[in-house]
Amino acid sequence: MKIIVYRGTHQIGGCVTEIQSQNGTRIAIDIGENLPSVNNEKKPELEIEGLTMGKPNFDAVFITHYHGDHIGLYNKILPQIPIYIGEVSKEIFKILQTRLSTAKLVKEEDLALIDNFKTYKIPEKIKIKDITITPIEVDHSAFNAHMLLIECDGKKVLHTGDFRTHGQRGKAVIQALEKYVGQVDCLICEGTTLSREKESAMTEMELQDRAEQVFKENKYVFVMCSSTNIDRIAAIHKGALKANRLFVCDNYQKEILMFIDNISRSELYKFKNKVLSYADNILELMQNKGFVMLVRDNYISKKVMEKFPKKTFIYSQWKGYLDEKFTEYENMQKFVPKDYIYLHTSGHADYEAINKVCKVVKPKLLVPIHGENPTAFEDMRT
Repeated sequence: MKIIVYRGTHQIGGCVTEIQSQNGTRIAIDIGENLPSVNNEKKPELEIEGLTMGKPNFDAVFITHYHGDHIGLYNKILPQIPIYIGEVSKEIFKILQTRLSTAKLVKEEDLALIDNFKTYKIPEKIKIKDITITPIEVDHSAFNAHMLLIECDGKKVLHTGDFRTHGQRGKAVIQALEKYVGQVDCLICEGTTLSREKESAMTEMELQDRAEQVFKENKYVFVMCSSTNIDRIAAIHKGALKANRLFVCDNYQKEILMFIDNISRSELYKFKNKVLSYADNILELMQNKGFVMLVRDNYISKKVMEKFPKKTFIYSQWKGYLDEKFTEYENMQKFVPKDYIYLHTSGHADYEAINKVCKVVKPKLLVPIHGENPTAFEDMRT
């Protein structure tokens, strides 16, 4: 077995990893675009012979989840190479890309490519010639994210994708590894947070409690968070209902939430009859009852916010986006008021969670990806 990390050992996002069997079967895991850099500096495009250029020489590409830094270069893959992604991830990604296509931010021909994605789901195993891939659903800020267990040539490799253990479904991550994985020969592990202090992340449940308190103390609350961070929205939604506030969003956001409601049996994701789409005819109701409204940095959200001079604004995304050196987020920086409340927790594993994974799978070899401090893995207990 051969493992090649084309990009990701010394950067967050944009990771591309190849696993090749002795018989020459080749799969790639993730095909992400680089995250925005300081002052919008452009990094070189990634070109891989047989994958994005030349004659097709890969047997499949597996996507761990729908975030752009993991799937963003899907349209660069040679058309003869199949792309696999989680069933639910495919549908959420399509809803998102369809919205972007209406704003001319995604080409129609790229949107059509998504229909051809093949899908996987737990606990099914996928055979790509002599390589077996087993998806393991994990907790992350993307719904339906997966680790991937790859087996070939008598070896076991676990690729973590992005994960955490402090979300709504975090406890199940370690349990799944104990039950379905066990010891591996190689762990390819994300280390997003390892360049930061070794502090435990706030849980999504704690965030919900704090949000509920803000909602009870403030009648008109606007919240900015990722439209596809389903667990965050679920926490905000539950907090709003407990505070006896209306929960309001735009039609695009409601489409995502209704899709999740339809495919999930968990009470956590039951949004039907509890979500209002914003329109002028509910303005009086919002004024009388109070509300929590999800917004994004666009004209419509701005006009609604202007109708409520005495408002509270919660910013629930990575704080770095508001740093002026990230010029790509200039619109967001102008949109978010200076007196915002910061209420956020990472979508990535903290030191303790990564250490637990290492202790469970006891890798003989550890390959760091998706992080800026690969040496931080050296004191992990394996």
